[in-house]
Amino acid sequence: MDGIRMTWTAHLTPRAGVTPELEQDLRALLQAAYPQWAAFWAGASFWGSEPEWHLWLAGPEGRPAAQLGCGRRVAEVGGQELTLMGVGGVATHPAVQGQGLGRQLLGELAAFLRAQPLADFAFLQCREEVAPFYERSGLSRVPNPAHFLDPDEGEWVTNAGPTLILPVRRALGDWPPGTVQLRGLPW
Repeated sequence: MDGIRMTWTAHLTPRAGVTPELEQDLRALLQAAYPQWAAFWAGASFWGSEPEWHLWLAGPEGRPAAQLGCGRRVAEVGGQELTLMGVGGVATHPAVQGQGLGRQLLGELAAFLRAQPLADFAFLQCREEVAPFYERSGLSRVPNPAHFLDPDEGEWVTNAGPTLILPVRRALGDWPPGTVQLRGLPW
């Protein structure tokens, strides 16, 4: 990955279809993107809930250069049950950052969700410093904290966000106020 502009091909792989080679490539990508957690990513290609799908972009060599994991769950938001497509493990290899892969990856996710409307909203939480990227990529920031089982501590915690959503089967105005009860691990 030498930074030369190229065409990136999207792949949507069900978790059950992830080969050992793809798993290793996803782990290597996450290690490169998040070197401070490289030891964790050496043993897993997701944190928290196991994704239903890995969405990834590859160049001509066929190896992942950007990826995310996603999966559905019925959650409670402000007393209302909603089906969320949780998104996690979003990463772009440092060698190709700044070339639009992250935006393309999120565009591919939106296209998949609109073609297969499996959820009311896509949902993710992130660090404050990357929230503007998600907003520029079409997600909307909402003020809701999320309550979930922390996979590192094994305790229930509430995270104040940033929380971002993407309407799928419902409109942005349908998103309720209140805490997002994930009823399990985050994505």
